[in-house]
Amino acid sequence: MSDSLLRFPALLWLKKEAAPCHSWHPLLFSVVAASAMTLMFNEAFFQALQHHIPGQFGLQLSLLALVFLLNLLLVLLFGQGRALKPVVLMLFFAGAAASYFQHSFGVVLDKDMLQNALETDSAEARGLLSLDLIWHLAQWMAFPVLLCVVARIQGQSWRQRLLHSAAATAVVLLSVAALGAAQFSELAPFFRNYRDVKHLALPVSPVIAASSLAAKQLKAAVPQQFEVLARDASRPAAVAGQKPKLLVLVLGETARADHFKLNGYERDTTPLLDQLPVYSFASVSSCGTATAHSVPCMFSVQNRDNYDETVAKNSSNVLDILAATGVDAYWLDNNSGCKGVCDRLPSEFLFEQPDPRCTGGQCLDSVLLDALKQQLSVAQTNTAVDRIIVLHQLGSHGPEYFRRSAAADKHFLPECTDKQIQLCAPEQIINAYDNSIVATDQLLASVIAELGQQTGYDSAMLYLSDHGESLGENGVYLHGLPYWMAPEAQTHIPMIWWMSADEADTELLDKDCLKQQQQQPLSQDYLFHTLLGFFNVSTSLYQSRLDFLAPCRRGDL
Repeated sequence: MSDSLLRFPALLWLKKEAAPCHSWHPLLFSVVAASAMTLMFNEAFFQALQHHIPGQFGLQLSLLALVFLLNLLLVLLFGQGRALKPVVLMLFFAGAAASYFQHSFGVVLDKDMLQNALETDSAEARGLLSLDLIWHLAQWMAFPVLLCVVARIQGQSWRQRLLHSAAATAVVLLSVAALGAAQFSELAPFFRNYRDVKHLALPVSPVIAASSLAAKQLKAAVPQQFEVLARDASRPAAVAGQKPKLLVLVLGETARADHFKLNGYERDTTPLLDQLPVYSFASVSSCGTATAHSVPCMFSVQNRDNYDETVAKNSSNVLDILAATGVDAYWLDNNSGCKGVCDRLPSEFLFEQPDPRCTGGQCLDSVLLDALKQQLSVAQTNTAVDRIIVLHQLGSHGPEYFRRSAAADKHFLPECTDKQIQLCAPEQIINAYDNSIVATDQLLASVIAELGQQTGYDSAMLYLSDHGESLGENGVYLHGLPYWMAPEAQTHIPMIWWMSADEADTELLDKDCLKQQQQQPLSQDYLFHTLLGFFNVSTSLYQSRLDFLAPCRRGDL
């Protein structure tokens, strides 16, 4: 020992305190961190196990062990060297955020939900931010921050780090394999019968979902050749004396069919439409449970069972085909964008424009009506072409349902005015939501009134929502659950049809047939073919069985 250290005992003490034996081995730190995040964030996972497999304590313990091993594997794979503590903090943050949305809204952060979150605008994102969320994150991040501050990690050479990490990773993988092999007969049917439970495992589930989404985004970022579909599409020449067609397609947001009085709801949420000659189709299902999925899907030739987003966004949709055959197509948007559907069409994004009806980047849907009037004025200057105008609503988008209706449309009070809707009384949530449906009723009735004045056209309106919404049933709020586990409230959507010629010329559509069609099971898969049929587009892609108007047509519309 050096003379200097003997002369100054304090230096000897400092050297002793700094010795490696008083610091944490990286593997020990990883095990402690993985154990803590598994215990802290998986209450919902454990409750699901108790519900689905009560009394099977051995299987429950095995599943919890599996979650721990997978969390540990994440730390080992990504937390190398100086990245260890940042990776641990990020995993804890992912677990804390996911647990908040699980407990507060009953939603899970799978790949589709994360994509929907990434594609939302800042105004929608602010609707989910709250002091409760910030407080939740602060509480749950206190321990990992303290752990990272207090724990001192031993330094290792790159050879030591590589050897230890490889050995630990191998042990974890072998443990997972051994666990799976030993209880395969129990684990296989469990995951087959209760697929939703895996989404509750935190933080491993959202991390895997994020990785899957990142891979999908990278694949989509690679330039792909755009495929022009329906090259054989054509339309018959205009007949002398025959009026051109004008269709307004109102694309709803977050509307559920069972909250429309037209469909038997006990509340009078559609007082204006009830007085009009509309056809409400009561058994319509969506393609997805989120806007980012449903909107491009419904305009694509693909159906829900074979939908591929990359293919859909790199090939013609039905609006492209209509435009290519001479139909004037225009998109008016009051939502967060058209999700690629209108990229090749003239369009306006109304939420980007200054208007007294807009706050925080979101506008009441009445701005759509003003924009429609402008487009109809343009249409009157040239009544020699067929037209389709799409109105993309903000509709009933949550959680701030109360912001979707003007004072005149608030028929049901009191409303929930808290973005943390789970804290509101159920009847107040429903009041606010139903008022948003009343606002939609007002918009649709006004659209019909405007179309009724377009004497130079045979006019029609088609309304359908992109998906539904959960309002707290069984503890589930909002939307975006995986389709196979989503409640009907998120997939059962309203669809309404109106046509001016229905009263003026009954030779076009059989009214009795339309009434029968109202009870037939339909889906968003029908939109592509119905639009082609309405505008008399002839193409090999057209399938009359998926045109819900085809059975009732008495000739060309």
